[in-house]
Amino acid sequence: MYLALCSTLDIPAQWAWQNLAAAGLDIRLVTAEMLEVATQWEHHVDSRTDSISFALPNGQVIHGADIQGVLNRLMTPAQNLMGRVVPTDRDYALQEMSAFYLSWLNSLRCPLVNRPTPQGLAGRWFHLSELSLFAHQAGLASFSYRQTGNAAPEAGYQPSPDLQKTAQVIVLDDGIFGATVPSAVGDGCRNLARLLQTRLLGIDFTSTLQDPWIFCFASPVPDLQLGGVRLIESLARTLRNGGTQ
Repeated sequence: MYLALCSTLDIPAQWAWQNLAAAGLDIRLVTAEMLEVATQWEHHVDSRTDSISFALPNGQVIHGADIQGVLNRLMTPAQNLMGRVVPTDRDYALQEMSAFYLSWLNSLRCPLVNRPTPQGLAGRWFHLSELSLFAHQAGLASFSYRQTGNAAPEAGYQPSPDLQKTAQVIVLDDGIFGATVPSAVGDGCRNLARLLQTRLLGIDFTSTLQDPWIFCFASPVPDLQLGGVRLIESLARTLRNGGTQ
């Protein structure tokens, strides 16, 4: 059994789940909203082992040992329960819930695309200043990064509003999907995914008259639909065969 974990609002993930199932994978869709109302959780952690099991509202019980692979697109625990927490405690409650999700996801011993980190449940989110540096090191053209003291702290974790995205490249285990790019740009995308240690990575580009391939952002939750059938085939192989991350 395989799992696709995502929000009910994550249309690209649900598209991937449907197509992976059509490709013959026994894959179940489990949304953040379903996990939020799970009727039972058991998560054991000690110095030698850890395990997870949970019961969904439909009565299905899922044991971590039975999961063979996961397409992980969980951005955050579902927020509905947070509305029941007194406002002064909501940030704390969300941090505690995120820590629980980080723990149980990391208890899975099967292939995860992507594995959770403290900086993001579906893979690490990097600040735009870091991304600009890594993109340069990877060999991709990029603009100089600037941020004023008046900018909101979260501004660096999203694309610059001054740049219009013109194309997205998806990297999965060194495979290139989405936009068709020159070989040098494709090599730079692979290098960037390795530097960021992110198995499934979406890389956004903008263009100028001088250069049609200028890096502007990267995230662990790309628009999977842009990868088409080739990406589905590669995801299916990755989930079935495992590999390193």
